[in-house]
Amino acid sequence: MSRHKLPIGVIDFFERTTRKINHIYRPAWLLNELESSTWIVDSGVVVRNVDGTLKGGVRLNWDRLLPSGSFTSPVYAVPLEQAKMIVVCAYDGALKVARSLRGILHFHLYLLWLAEFLAVRYGDKFSEEGFSIFGVDDVVEFLGAAEVGGVSGTAAFIQRWEDYLSNSKDGIEPIPLSEHLGKLGALDGDGNLNLRFAAAALGVDYKRLSQSTEFRRYLTHGFDCEAGGKSSESGVSRATTALSNWMVNFCELLSSLPIQSHVEIGNPYLISDIVRPFRIGGNGRTRTLPLSTGRRLMFGCGKWMIDTYPVLSYYCNEIIPLSRSIMNESNVSVFTALSISEETVPIPDGLVSAFDVYRRMQVDPLISEAKIRTQFPFSIFLLRLHTAVCFCLIGVLTSCRRSELVDLDGSASYEVDGRFYLSVLLRKTGFDNIREPMEKPVPRLVYECLLSLNALKELWQIIVPSSDVLFKSQAFFKVNVRGAYPLSVADAYVFLKELSEFLKLVDNSGERWVVLPHQLRRYFAVTFFHFGGLENSLPALSWFMGHEDVGETWRYIKESLTGKELSASEAALATSAVCSDDQSHGVQQLRNILVKHFGTEKINVMHEDELRDYLELLSEKGVYTATPIQINVGKRKRYTVAISVREGADASTW
Repeated sequence: MSRHKLPIGVIDFFERTTRKINHIYRPAWLLNELESSTWIVDSGVVVRNVDGTLKGGVRLNWDRLLPSGSFTSPVYAVPLEQAKMIVVCAYDGALKVARSLRGILHFHLYLLWLAEFLAVRYGDKFSEEGFSIFGVDDVVEFLGAAEVGGVSGTAAFIQRWEDYLSNSKDGIEPIPLSEHLGKLGALDGDGNLNLRFAAAALGVDYKRLSQSTEFRRYLTHGFDCEAGGKSSESGVSRATTALSNWMVNFCELLSSLPIQSHVEIGNPYLISDIVRPFRIGGNGRTRTLPLSTGRRLMFGCGKWMIDTYPVLSYYCNEIIPLSRSIMNESNVSVFTALSISEETVPIPDGLVSAFDVYRRMQVDPLISEAKIRTQFPFSIFLLRLHTAVCFCLIGVLTSCRRSELVDLDGSASYEVDGRFYLSVLLRKTGFDNIREPMEKPVPRLVYECLLSLNALKELWQIIVPSSDVLFKSQAFFKVNVRGAYPLSVADAYVFLKELSEFLKLVDNSGERWVVLPHQLRRYFAVTFFHFGGLENSLPALSWFMGHEDVGETWRYIKESLTGKELSASEAALATSAVCSDDQSHGVQQLRNILVKHFGTEKINVMHEDELRDYLELLSEKGVYTATPIQINVGKRKRYTVAISVREGADASTW
């Protein structure tokens, strides 16, 4: 049917509702102006006004230093506008890269990495033409640089430093490098290279340069650098895999926008072939908490709640009111008042061992990487440990995601007829910022953990009051030299490191083990699976973890199974499938293999154990894979098993 035969009303409807992005516009999720150097994104994190300052949300900082100045400077006006358009299109256009804004921070970060890569490689041409110069060769070079050197590679720190040294020597007599750098003022009093000087010379933020492992390793061939922070480039291979996935989405977006990009960029098959070598094997998942380490963690946390928390509560009820009096009389800071109070109030016997660990952790050279050298008062240390204990207990006993734990309301747990429940807003569910609520049955200990946090928060507000509405409602909180604030996911990592050292956690080989937030949820899943009925527990486990599909839960569990355990589980799943009335192609294929092997016409006359043993052997040899799936029929769910038999597999072979 031609356009002219369509009713006028239909044509008008499509003209009104079809949106083409030919200019940048402000999406509904952007809370401030497009021209701002830092975008505030309403990404589902509670956004609120605290004393005139907007808190919460996600910050996208465009003010990245590039070779010719800040990305927000007029010289980069063209690529900056294009970059903003790309982000808007990625999360508000027809080609959304995700159904929610959860990944916008990483998308923006990778886009800035690419902008810096192009700015270094093309110079003024990038400033004038922006991302339109980006071609398939750049895809390979960018991912290759990331694979070799991480951010140091994509930003070409080493190349830029060598160019700087070469240019600085032009027109002068050859002299030793150390002498030359001394004349430039690049060395400190000890003759070591000053990284702040190097950062200024390269036009790079000092923090980024000091955290670059590759750049610091390069410099140590001739100079000792200043002490810097812990490297942020560990797991370069994982970042390269993430960049490869991002690159496919980016190229599709770039080709759909009014940016005159290369034709090859719009070919998804070509781009997929190019990035495939950079997608490493494995999926970069967090290591599973060993069962023995998990038991020690749970025992230590349970013992803390029974033996230590009552003493901690008593001690804080002595320290904090006294600190308030000192602050009123002497006008000193919170930390100073706490330190004075701690010198006055004796440490109870139940906290002596904790105090000994507190002192040791401040001087132990082996745990500097845990960022726990901060000289905070003992009472703050106790609060941080208690917060970590509650985080671990609630995390393991409820299988909540780390962000779900951080966002828990202080009144999230409640009692009904002697049973306790936890109200959770599930992440990774719903569209945009909508999060599905879920009421999980939990043990009483979860309820008591939240009660303890509420009691401590009320007590600490005597000396560190907060006007933040999120602080008042959120269960987890922190106290530092600036005041009291809601706990963030980043804070949880630090607190768990401190708890790991306090409990002296080790793995099966005796090496120190630092608990990570997501390991708590994985530990719940693995223990539930192993001790709750193996493959038969999957539907219940899937519900408890808030997964939308049982197949997602199975993939989650498979990552933690040994080869023997996986074969046994697949054999059990396959046994139930071939003994059922399932007539799917894969199940029929597997039945035929079994019938030929055992020389029988019917499966149901065979002994189940014998059948399972043979299926386990076939699984070990890779003859088939068994995957639990669910079929949604209205409001009901039907669980079954999908069987995939390897092409060419036949009973005579085995």
